[in-house]
Amino acid sequence: MIATFRYEFRMQIRRPVLWIVYGLTFAALVAIEPKTYATLNLGGGEGTVPNTAMIASATIHMTLLTIVYGCLLADRLVRDRRLGVIGVLDTTPTGHTARLAGKYLGTCAATASPIALAYFGRAVAYAITEGEPSALGWAVAMFVGAIVPGLLFVGALALAGPLLMPPMLFQVLFVVYWFWGNLIPPSMMPTLSHTILSPNSKYVAYGLLGYPMPEQPPGIIVPPEYLVYGPWPGASLNFLRPAATEPVALLWIGVMIVLAIFVLSLARLHAIRTES
Repeated sequence: MIATFRYEFRMQIRRPVLWIVYGLTFAALVAIEPKTYATLNLGGGEGTVPNTAMIASATIHMTLLTIVYGCLLADRLVRDRRLGVIGVLDTTPTGHTARLAGKYLGTCAATASPIALAYFGRAVAYAITEGEPSALGWAVAMFVGAIVPGLLFVGALALAGPLLMPPMLFQVLFVVYWFWGNLIPPSMMPTLSHTILSPNSKYVAYGLLGYPMPEQPPGIIVPPEYLVYGPWPGASLNFLRPAATEPVALLWIGVMIVLAIFVLSLARLHAIRTES
């Protein structure tokens, strides 16, 4: 598994298309909202506090960069079959499960590296310009607790999905899924957005890292349920949107890991079935 991890990581990290696509997407991200990216202000002035600034930074980066992450992983698992090297790999001492785990971890780690560079680069810039070195600790906590679990699930989905359809078709459907299931407000249509099944949920931010709940605007009466990260009034699937607490945040992390293992297990079973 370790040998496969090292090989897959080196091969993926050296792909020019990985850095080109990430670079173009990052440039578009900054160009769309230059002031927001520069100040880490997503409304309400939370960019002035280190923990909320790092959470805001994660929100900005994960909005579009995760789409690139999923699309770049779509051809990694089917590549061996397309190149006809499965028979050669089967002659090595490495077992199928260990090889799958190494490929999954290696390709995901390499494909997530530009996201980590962008995120921690912004954290370092914030820590220096604002004189807040504690922002680096908050950045690590946010990355490990909220970003990595989501990327683990998305990575498993991106590797396994093309086993059932052409990679290009999966990439199109993945983009649709990301906007529908992660970015569209639940008040607009039935969606998995803001649920414990969404890899882009903020349960860790609100439940563990002290992200402040939105304040009620002056002169406007807002129902209390709108001020809590959880159920949306009138939205469907609210049973998947418990109010953000520490146990729920830990539950979300566990759900992401379990979903990743489940999807990879299905990919392994699919490989066994096709081999037989």
